[in-house]
Amino acid sequence: MIKKVLFTVVIGALMTGCVTQKKLVTNGDFHQLGFYNGIAGSEKLSHDNLDVITKKYDPTMTLDYGSYQQGYQQGLDQYCSLEHIFKLGEQGKVKWGICEYRRQQEGLYLTKWQQGFERYGTMEPRL
Repeated sequence: MIKKVLFTVVIGALMTGCVTQKKLVTNGDFHQLGFYNGIAGSEKLSHDNLDVITKKYDPTMTLDYGSYQQGYQQGLDQYCSLEHIFKLGEQGKVKWGICEYRRQQEGLYLTKWQQGFERYGTMEPRL
C-alpha cells in the first residue's frame, strides 16, 4: 500500500515537472527554467539540449540561452549554500559535485565544509 502511494506521488511530481518545463518554454521564460534547474541541483542543459526541448514544445520559439544561463547560475548559487556545503562535509564527501565551483571561492565555503568534515570525523552529534 505504501509503495503504491509513494509511486503515485513520484509519478505526479515527475509529471508536474514536465508540465512546468513545457509552460516555461512556451512562455519563453528561459530565465525561470534555468533558475528551477539550478536550485534543484541539476546539471545545466547544454545549448543543443535546450534547443531540442524548445523545438519540441514550440517550433517557433527562439531560444534565449543567455537568459537560461543567468537563471541557472542564480538557482545554483542558492542550491550550493553554506548549509549545503556544510552537509557535504558532514557526510564525509570530499567531492562537491555540482557545487565544486564554490571550492575555488574558498573563504566561508571551504571553512564550512571543513567544519562539517571534522564533525564527520569525530561523529559529533549535530546540535
